[in-house]
Amino acid sequence: MTFMRSLTIGAIGALALGGADIASAQALSLRISGENPMTGLDLRMAERFAQNLEAELGDDFDHELFHTQALGDENVHLQMIRTGQIDVYPMGSDAVTLDGKWAIFDMPFLFSDRETIARLLDGEVGEELRQSMRESAGLEVLAFGELGFRQITNNVRPINVPADLEGVQIRVPGSPARILSFTELGAQPISMNFGELYLALQQGTVDGQENPLITIKNRSLFEVQDYLSMSNHVYSPVTLVMNGARYDALTDEQKEAVNAAALEAAQYTRQLGTEGDATLLEELSQSMEVNDIDLAAFKEAARPIWDQVGEMAGSEFAQGVIDRVSE
Repeated sequence: MTFMRSLTIGAIGALALGGADIASAQALSLRISGENPMTGLDLRMAERFAQNLEAELGDDFDHELFHTQALGDENVHLQMIRTGQIDVYPMGSDAVTLDGKWAIFDMPFLFSDRETIARLLDGEVGEELRQSMRESAGLEVLAFGELGFRQITNNVRPINVPADLEGVQIRVPGSPARILSFTELGAQPISMNFGELYLALQQGTVDGQENPLITIKNRSLFEVQDYLSMSNHVYSPVTLVMNGARYDALTDEQKEAVNAAALEAAQYTRQLGTEGDATLLEELSQSMEVNDIDLAAFKEAARPIWDQVGEMAGSEFAQGVIDRVSE
């Protein structure tokens, strides 16, 4: 082989390798994980997000999707998303442990309808939350989906008025604001990982819990609870986040695809939540005694709590949210 021929072949090979590197650089590969089963709205949002990217990017997208504590519980996931061990995480109520502004979702009886919540999350409030989460935890908020309005279940008595919560042990997520709220309402809140809840209810370690209807159904909590009180006391979004450094490394085209995929997935889970509330109550009433709460009594008891929770979220920000709710 002559020197020139060898040089030519080498150049062609280098070009081929360079082309492969360029193609690889344009491909998007994501590691996505959540601690709950695939039946949960948080994981369904993550799955829908990935499906949307597959439809948009085709062979230029691949991913891994972990669920059901394959990589650990919620505390592990909160650490992994910040360190970049996973790229995308659908956060639930524990988002408040990374950013105090999420305490607004723990202000009891502040939100009464999905239309108002959508207006806030898709507008200025959502933008303020995005900026705050990036600053406080280095995470890019892609979209706000839905876990839904939370209801109270327990094995002691129906909850009609705040006094009925007196002494009832209620499992809550690791949110100081949620713990404060139930303490002020007379209950005995206990924070534990959600994966431990079913057995704790079955064994009587705790008396009750609070979650959306779809979670009560999908995690079979109705099997170990006697009473379901329709409280709608707080609304929990799914905050779909991406590691900030990972997001910043995307091309403009990839960012556009990721943002669009997340937005559609958010709308999808909001619709699932709405449909679930419309159909699940009758089904759950076959296993639990269902009652409506005295909403006026609970709202009166909740107002003083807003100031305390508002301090956790930032008083000025919290008051702005309260003002916008009433617009």
